[in-house]
Amino acid sequence: MELVRLTKKFPGFTLGPLDLKVEDEILVMVGLTGSGKTTVLNLISGIIKPDNGSVILDGSEITHLTIESRRVGYSFQTPFLFPHLNVYENIIFGLKKRDEQAKKIYVKKLLDDMEISHLCNRKIQGLSGGEMQKVSLVRMLAVEPKIILMDEPLAHLDIPTRRKLRMEFRRVLRRYGVPVIYVTHLEDEVYSLADSVAILSHGKIENKGKLEAIVSSRSSHFVSEIFVGANYIEGKVIKSEDGITIIEVGSDLVETLGDYSTGSRIGLLLRPEDVFLSKDAVKTSARNVIRAQVIKLVRQVSLTDVYLQTDYLHLRARITDKARNDLSIEMGDQIYAMFKAISPQIVREDS
Repeated sequence: MELVRLTKKFPGFTLGPLDLKVEDEILVMVGLTGSGKTTVLNLISGIIKPDNGSVILDGSEITHLTIESRRVGYSFQTPFLFPHLNVYENIIFGLKKRDEQAKKIYVKKLLDDMEISHLCNRKIQGLSGGEMQKVSLVRMLAVEPKIILMDEPLAHLDIPTRRKLRMEFRRVLRRYGVPVIYVTHLEDEVYSLADSVAILSHGKIENKGKLEAIVSSRSSHFVSEIFVGANYIEGKVIKSEDGITIIEVGSDLVETLGDYSTGSRIGLLLRPEDVFLSKDAVKTSARNVIRAQVIKLVRQVSLTDVYLQTDYLHLRARITDKARNDLSIEMGDQIYAMFKAISPQIVREDS
């Protein structure tokens, strides 16, 4: 999918001109409220028409096609499901051209992949919010869209459900290989879902790139404002046994709790407050001890954010001003960053 010089003007706000290419990937579009994220999706889907520019999908221009002609899947915060139909009937609603047996086989595979086969004959009214979003995704995949648009579909769910569904959505979406644009303003959703990230600011795409490149570069003040929470660490599993997994991040090794498949890539979030610093290699209960260089110091009221870098790994530690003074930490210092294996939170696993 490609946007070429796409522009839409509203009173007091102009979106674009936008140039954006989305490959067979999950592109997470992030930006503050009012930056134009939903408008981008509405232009691609045909809900609104652009003033200028083009929308190219699968090599063909669809800028002026009707909504139903575009083969675009669109997932909203509140799933649009027919309450008078059960789960199976909702999913097959758009499969008019398939015979009944083919429909059953195809839908069963989709339900199995999304792990909701047990809901097949359930009424929509009895489903939880998370189950409804799963049914909505299966229904979109069933009609074999050329692109899927997702506008903060997990926003109204509780935090544990959101965490679980992010990993499940990424697993299923990658399996089917449909290009996805996922809109959010939540940092955690970027880490859990994105192959690539597009930063939208005041109607313009400020930056676009692979997840790790965007997060590690902190290429602008605006990007730094969005990615202000946990450290994101992604690496390849080289060993996993007895509940401890070791991942390789460049020339560094990171240990975390859990059992994961050797060779898979996992993504971790690590709170800056869980990173301990020392000028010397001291013996502690922390299984992770990484020697890194101080590349930036940022004072936050009575705290200091210490930015660290190895050849590949980027970390941020948050310490008190007293701790910084006691350790005499300065720019360019080589120090040890330490954290326990229990500290990281697993947010994604790609086979």
